[in-house]
Amino acid sequence: ESLYRAMCDLEWYKLKPREARNLILLMRRANQSFRITAGKIFPLTMTTFCSV
Repeated sequence: ESLYRAMCDLEWYKLKPREARNLILLMRRANQSFRITAGKIFPLTMTTFCSV
């Protein structure tokens, strides 16, 4: 969330068109949560790791 907010605060209108497009792609990726799963069945968290 803080990474996304930091990108929103950038003066994107001063960037070159290619850099602005890259920033938009980064913003979209930063807005989505990232989870690692085991076999696309259950998420790998510290809790599941410790229970194995």
